[in-house]
Amino acid sequence: MAKTSKPVAKSDGAKKSPGKPSPRRSAGVTLKRPAAPQPAPASDSAETQAALWKALPAEQKLALREREAARIFNVAIDHHQKGEVSAAIEAYGKSLLLNPKIPDVYNNMGVALRSAGKLEAAVACYRRCLVLRPNHPGVYSNLGNAYRGLGRLQLSVASHQQAVKLDPKNPEAYYNLGLALRDLGQPSQALAAFETTLRLKPDHAECRWDRSLTLLGMGDLSRGFAEYEWRWKLDRSPPRVLEKPLWDGSPLKGKTLLIQQEQGIGDMIQFARYIPLVKERVSTVVVETQPELARLMSTVKGADKVINRGSALPRFDAYIPMMTLARLFETTQATIPADIPYMSPPPGQSVQLLPSMENQRQIGIAWAGRPTHQNDKNRSCDFKQFIELLGIPGVNIYSLQKGGRESDIKENGCEALVIDMASRLNDFADTAALVSQLDLVITVDTSVAHLAGAMGKPVWVVVPFAADWRWGYNTSETPWYPSMRLFRQPQPGNWDQVFSDVRKALRAELGIAPPQPVRLR
Repeated sequence: MAKTSKPVAKSDGAKKSPGKPSPRRSAGVTLKRPAAPQPAPASDSAETQAALWKALPAEQKLALREREAARIFNVAIDHHQKGEVSAAIEAYGKSLLLNPKIPDVYNNMGVALRSAGKLEAAVACYRRCLVLRPNHPGVYSNLGNAYRGLGRLQLSVASHQQAVKLDPKNPEAYYNLGLALRDLGQPSQALAAFETTLRLKPDHAECRWDRSLTLLGMGDLSRGFAEYEWRWKLDRSPPRVLEKPLWDGSPLKGKTLLIQQEQGIGDMIQFARYIPLVKERVSTVVVETQPELARLMSTVKGADKVINRGSALPRFDAYIPMMTLARLFETTQATIPADIPYMSPPPGQSVQLLPSMENQRQIGIAWAGRPTHQNDKNRSCDFKQFIELLGIPGVNIYSLQKGGRESDIKENGCEALVIDMASRLNDFADTAALVSQLDLVITVDTSVAHLAGAMGKPVWVVVPFAADWRWGYNTSETPWYPSMRLFRQPQPGNWDQVFSDVRKALRAELGIAPPQPVRLR
């Protein structure tokens, strides 16, 4: 996963991580500040200053403009170092107005614009920089990262290949190339690029992490989960080391094991399948989880006690992070625990649907994940993509959406077409109670997809072109959830084709003929 840095250097490093790296360390080159200019002498009035300016020779005017441009560039760098991105962008712009021939200003401005999410403008800055300073590897790397963020993966790969060609001993250049190749759907080539990075820098934690995700996506779970332990070396995910020993998988008869919560709710649901296996070796299993997942997690066989993350820990003899269990049980494609369903609503369902009229199918939908997720802009979609589904007869549509985006229903005038259940879903036990009564769930890649899969309910998941590792490559199935069907973007950002396929599949499921085009007479 790549690092979004806040550099004030000529290169932003191109990786994606929520950390705040040193502004002087990056994948490209380090910017040297221009010499601090001397202040111009004060004048009596604006009119006097204008007259003095007009009287200056052209050469001196140019020198003064360049000196002032350098001074403002230093101001912009100070803003950038402090994380004041908007002020930095404004100051870089003023510097360029005075002297549009400083390549470093264009590059730094591109870095700032990229961090502000203005990728098109960042691309323009990097290209202007390359006009003034051709064949600079760090700028090509930055350009490749901006193209990657825009989903222009062919251009991203080409830019990173140029960076590698110009600086063949830079591990970051190969790492960035590997990320772009993986997003392009070329995992084998991505692995080759990652291997080169690690030959040049064996302790490159981000690369180790991304190599693990690539291996997992390719189905090499044994190597992938072994490499997955490098997540603890990332600045954004330090391990929570406790006083008790880390469990090695050996029997703990008469003793208690704490399974630590980590990562998102979807991850916890996916890996809860290992709890029954843990119980076979341990007398008492305590599961730590997010509060909104606690009631549902208590339904998993083998979970003797469930506690909320952040609450006081009970007595225990050893501990293990949840997602390390896959490595500990030596998981391969053939041995993924698939005793499904392994989650179910707690007794006494809190959410009850009215019986459907005329045997209509009950379908749940969700179109957006957690907005803070690093890939949310790609995995979530516009609610409007679901609107055409609402016109298909024979179905009742229930919204499972939470997290703020449920307002999309009203904003698009669909209150009468979608039954919004958000106010009744207080935690995932409530959501599970609702899902248990549905015939089908159609969702983006979010926790709802994992929940439906863990319950064994039919679930159709629409996934972006560069999908998460657990959905593999070029397949409509996943060994993690047998009841799941994947609908993939054929190109980055192409949700239209995905939902066209979903509508076609739903009509086929309902036995409805496809709509006929209207013929004009």
